[in-house]
Amino acid sequence: MNTRYEGKAITQMCKMMASVGLIVGLALFLLSFIANNYNKDFFLTIISLGIMGSSMFMFGFGTFMGILTDTFQKGEAKP
Repeated sequence: MNTRYEGKAITQMCKMMASVGLIVGLALFLLSFIANNYNKDFFLTIISLGIMGSSMFMFGFGTFMGILTDTFQKGEAKP
């Protein structure tokens, strides 16, 4: 892979993974309101909020790593 676009690739990958996690978490969160009999202890709600929270954390960490990689490479290229 071209080192020039490595940080952008990391950011794009984390963005896609986080969006899939947010969609799955939102679907489970909406399902938790429909499935009242199964969700007596709010199990689905807790799981869905955990998935959405971890997706947001992963997006923030991936964005930070992408920016850090780009900044490191730009600083390294200067003579």
